[in-house]
Amino acid sequence: MTLAEALAQSVNTIAVQVAERAGVARVVATASRLGIASDLAPDASIALGTNEVNLLELVSAYAPFANGGNGILAYGITEIRDTSGHVLYRRSGSGPGQVVAPELVGLMNEMLAGVIGHGTGKAATLPRPAAGKTGTTQEYRDAWFVGYTADLVAGVWFGNDDNTPTNRVTGGSLPAIAWRRFMLAATQGMPLRALPSAPVPEQSGLDRLFGWLAPPAAIPASERLPPGLPVAPPPDPARYPGPRIGN
Repeated sequence: MTLAEALAQSVNTIAVQVAERAGVARVVATASRLGIASDLAPDASIALGTNEVNLLELVSAYAPFANGGNGILAYGITEIRDTSGHVLYRRSGSGPGQVVAPELVGLMNEMLAGVIGHGTGKAATLPRPAAGKTGTTQEYRDAWFVGYTADLVAGVWFGNDDNTPTNRVTGGSLPAIAWRRFMLAATQGMPLRALPSAPVPEQSGLDRLFGWLAPPAAIPASERLPPGLPVAPPPDPARYPGPRIGN
């Protein structure tokens, strides 16, 4: 099974393999860079979603894939005025800048679009380019869907206030349906725009880039790397720094 298909179908065993191959510390660092502020336990179970984060963090973390790779700082107040009209507060500043390289944004968008196109998020299908991911915790206590178009990112969570199990609600059911209904209304009248993408080298197609996850027989002959060609170049430490002690 390729990584793209594993992501589309929410195959947890593949997610764990990816985390172990990349290094859990790097997974935590990447989550932080994307906008996850909650403390994350640095163990392999992070790939299964065992750490608790809030929906605002998740939506913020998906925003770079929608906007071309730029991190955001979520906010809910743009300006405060007193009764006389004087401005007491006005939000200023911007996000942390580029947090994901454009070529990687394109790869992620291709994979996450597959979740809606033929994976667990089919109920979220829109009449415009969109991508996203379903999520369901143990015993169906939480179910969520976070997705985006080129203009809007939104997330939906279903669960009980007392943390009791739901009636077998999964991220691909009610959350995906609710997300679709909201997005249909919110994007009405907006022009159709493709998700951000970037040209990739001919030998760096999505499944070829991560082909080490699939046995050779599972990859079409036309997409296999020539013998001796590395699957992917090592990351540039200056561009994608790993975790630092104390951070």
